Amino acid sequence: MPIRVEKLSYSYQAGTPMEHKALEDVSLEITDGSYTAVIGHTGSGKSTLMQHLNGLLKPTEGFLEINGRQITPETQNKELGDLRKEVGFVFQFPEAQLFEETVKKDIAFAPKNFGKSDEEAEAIAVRMAKMVDLPDEVLDKSPFELSGGQMRRVAIAGILAMEPKILVLDEPTAGLDPMGRLEMMRLFSRLHKNGMTIILVTHQMNDVADYADHALVLEHGRLIADTTPKALFSKPEWLREHHLDLPQTTKFAEKLMASGMKFDSLPLTKKELAQILADRIKGGSADE
Repeated sequence: MPIRVEKLSYSYQAGTPMEHKALEDVSLEITDGSYTAVIGHTGSGKSTLMQHLNGLLKPTEGFLEINGRQITPETQNKELGDLRKEVGFVFQFPEAQLFEETVKKDIAFAPKNFGKSDEEAEAIAVRMAKMVDLPDEVLDKSPFELSGGQMRRVAIAGILAMEPKILVLDEPTAGLDPMGRLEMMRLFSRLHKNGMTIILVTHQMNDVADYADHALVLEHGRLIADTTPKALFSKPEWLREHHLDLPQTTKFAEKLMASGMKFDSLPLTKKELAQILADRIKGGSADE
């Protein structure tokens, strides 16, 4: 289910004295089964772009195409129902959207709303709860009795219950403790390995390095980089010019370079750096 964005621009309050252009002339492609990280400072247009992907917003100019379905400024809201089943959107604090009296009912709400029977929706809810590692004993509890991390899992299970082909994640680990963050990122990685296209908005460069295979950088509403994480983080000076950070491992490798160690290319992940150092030690050339 590929995504193509062509010369897309979007203005809030278009045609009024308060008009603000949030996106300008953005063109890009996201391939099936990829894991794309979207990077940029607050106000760069990341969330605005993501909200176009399931029809929460429509372009002011240009268009986007998802699985052959084109969305233009003239597209009617009633035409977007199927798209919203195919593209699941996880907001920063999705647990704020929980409202049902039990976990099971909350997860089952979307499939019931899209025409599944009570029995079918309940079976989907149980399956999705397992997918996000929620224990069976919480299914009949109120979601508001759960921990913050579990509440977020309920909200994500509710989105997965629509069985989307694409999952858009807008800072999905915001507010979680380090272990909660790690568990959530591992969940998304597992979904990706099972064939789902993942699009992640993040400020965490470690997550870009550890999980993504495609990176987009936005600045002032424009796309300024469309590349791989490896290529992106191989240009530390460019990143600094745009006030963007490096993954922790790459920063450490820079310090090693300053002390005399040479790298063919800067490592992105701990595993990659550990392998390089192990090879150097084995070959007796750790100082080269």
